[in-house]
Amino acid sequence: MQGQSKQEIDKSEDLTGGPVQVQRLVVPLTITMLAMIIGMSVYQIAKYLMVPGLSLIESNIITVFFSSAVATVSAYFVLRKRQVLFQQILKEIAERRKAGAEIKKLNEDLEYHITQIEAANKELESFSYSVSHDLRAPLRHVIGYIELLQKSASPVLDEKSLRYLTTISESAKRMGILIDDLLDFSRIGRTEMQETVFSPEQLIKEVRSELQHEMTGREIAWQIGPLPDIHGDRSLMKLVFLNLLANAIKFTASRERATIEIGAASGAENETVVFVRDNGVGFDMKYADKLFGVFQRLHRTGEFEGTGIGLANVQRIVHRHGGRTWAEGSVEGGATLYFSIPKKDKT
Repeated sequence: MQGQSKQEIDKSEDLTGGPVQVQRLVVPLTITMLAMIIGMSVYQIAKYLMVPGLSLIESNIITVFFSSAVATVSAYFVLRKRQVLFQQILKEIAERRKAGAEIKKLNEDLEYHITQIEAANKELESFSYSVSHDLRAPLRHVIGYIELLQKSASPVLDEKSLRYLTTISESAKRMGILIDDLLDFSRIGRTEMQETVFSPEQLIKEVRSELQHEMTGREIAWQIGPLPDIHGDRSLMKLVFLNLLANAIKFTASRERATIEIGAASGAENETVVFVRDNGVGFDMKYADKLFGVFQRLHRTGEFEGTGIGLANVQRIVHRHGGRTWAEGSVEGGATLYFSIPKKDKT
């Protein structure tokens, strides 16, 4: 039957009296046959030596009784062995049915929980998108009216009041950026993936070109090692490299000469591991679990710009590809961010 492993086939033959059960009966049957042959031979010799004067009828009667006794004993042992084997088969069948029922129940429970999780994720994505989308319009009104108030009322407002308005305007704009990032984060979960095999080296060139304005006036040494091809959605993976490289550029801003290294690392046989390493400010490893969280920041807003959504996007994209993300670093010792992508099955 298709889909059955060799162990399952062997097990089914074992339970249905296949080759395994035949082998179990060969030994007692062979021993029985040898016992009958040896017994009959010994009987004939003993009869000839001990009672040579028996008539043919008496000899035949004794032979019948002796053969019946040997056959009865042999049949008893064969049937007894068969009974034990039969009981063992019934026990194995019962255990297998019980295990099958348990596996079926576990699969049903797993499917139920997966369905519940998928439904919850869809509801959460829909809720995030709706809330973010609905907040944009009133926020634009707030920013617009603050700007009008600054223009029209600035002559009559004192310096302290103007500073309040500036703070409100900057906070509202920051909230707008957070909402836009949240919308992008929500879209990533709904985007249909177009998987293909591509070279990450060309992708990195494109990303570096897009980030050129952030490197103006900076001295950055790029070290890009050989990278294997990646099987995945090229557009989404471009966002991964965009966020990782932008992150490295941002957190090395305090370095007179920044170093950013991109390369491949060793991992499991069925995955491709890529890392981005920098000599920036790094982070405390006890907060490593927060690094890829939504709106999670390990540095104060005043020190570095950003909303804390970039690495969350990285993790979500990598997870959609079936991979994983992790990081290593130390305070003022730089950071190394890793991600893995499953290799394409060539079979």
